[in-house]
Amino acid sequence: MTTHINGADRDEAGEIPRYRLVADALRQDIQNGVPAPGEGLPKQEQLMRRFRCGRGTVQKALQLLRDEQLLEEGVPGRGARVARQAAIGRPLVHYVSRAFEAPHVSLDVWSLHTEELSRAVQQQAELIRLGDRAAPRSIRVRVLVPDLDTHHPYPRHLDDPDDMRPLRRLRRVIRMYAEALHHSLTQLAEEGTVGSVSVEIRGLPTVPGEKRYLINGTQMLTGYYFLRKTRILVDAASIEVLELHSDTLFPATLEGNGARPLERAEFQQVQAWFDSRWETVATPLRPLDE
Repeated sequence: MTTHINGADRDEAGEIPRYRLVADALRQDIQNGVPAPGEGLPKQEQLMRRFRCGRGTVQKALQLLRDEQLLEEGVPGRGARVARQAAIGRPLVHYVSRAFEAPHVSLDVWSLHTEELSRAVQQQAELIRLGDRAAPRSIRVRVLVPDLDTHHPYPRHLDDPDDMRPLRRLRRVIRMYAEALHHSLTQLAEEGTVGSVSVEIRGLPTVPGEKRYLINGTQMLTGYYFLRKTRILVDAASIEVLELHSDTLFPATLEGNGARPLERAEFQQVQAWFDSRWETVATPLRPLDE
């Protein structure tokens, strides 16, 4: 999110009000995930020292962020806290970047394909190679995607439900990005950049109703798939299909003091769901026979 300053943001002397500058800095902190949703901001006295301003300036800045729904409404006796919904709308790359700050990275993923994940991981791998970020000591990634054998119901050609071309196209996408993800991670191990790397991708005989990312044992992202009509290009022809689509991730974190027992229980249930399918039903993703 970019903050734009217009004429209404300036005072009569043409200067940006101090409280807006403070709000801009705190907004950037929140968008960078520090503090995380549900966690508290520093006390007002600390903010006054950080920004070298008075209490009134800090209070006006905090109220502005409450108006933007980035902070929870004030509760007597408790400091300002980041709203749990403040992280909604952040792209996957934001969470993957934060995950790679840990010395031991773990990702368990259930998704329609790994296009977003592959690109986000490739970005982190390149930063590590360039020396722009420290390499973790270990990386473990397990991914579940729809298998390449089952006749999945979506995507479906609206005019010809028996047309297999949309499904074959999805299979190619699944396989292509799975291979890209696998390559970008194993290359880090081959180069000796990361000491321990494990990446496995398996298929399930079903399509997901939602996508899940379990990150470093402390954070869960959930995105829900809905059906939409769209046009795709197959064999140089444009056809209308019904396909699965998801565009928003809802985060839950077990970090800090913000996690509730219900969130911890949900995380444990989703992890158990993933593990049970990984161990009993999922099969290695085979090469495409086309």
